[in-house]
Amino acid sequence: MQEIVNFLGDANMWTWFGIGIFLIIAEVFIPGTFIMWFGFGALLTGLIVGLIGGFSVASQLFIFSIMSIVSLIIGFFVYGKVFGLDEAKKENTQAGAQRFIGKTYIVSEDIRNGKGKVTVGDTVWLARSKKKIAKGTEVVVTGVDGTELLVEAKE
Repeated sequence: MQEIVNFLGDANMWTWFGIGIFLIIAEVFIPGTFIMWFGFGALLTGLIVGLIGGFSVASQLFIFSIMSIVSLIIGFFVYGKVFGLDEAKKENTQAGAQRFIGKTYIVSEDIRNGKGKVTVGDTVWLARSKKKIAKGTEVVVTGVDGTELLVEAKE
């Protein structure tokens, strides 16, 4: 702990900017999205220390703590909106194949005699249709029967 106090004893805006940039770059190499918020906290601390100045080590660490918490809270709410995580959560709450209803996919194997296959993301699902549908045609999922998607050609 004494090493941190000695390091930050003469810390200035550039020290905090360096810590912030280091943490944000470290995020690239560490899975998840958690460390970057502390990096933003350090950048904000550097900004405050640079604009106001004259803070003790304890004050700088306190400011860093507060700025990191603020950054984490903002990140929690903004991150989901920007990257569509709210929609992903909503989609994952739907049961099984029901979440595919109303969506458009491509036929990966001709639908003949009522049966064929449809590509959904990186998987292939069994599909049924009343009409013959050629491979490569876009279809809309109208329902689900067990593990089969009920589809119609997209018009």
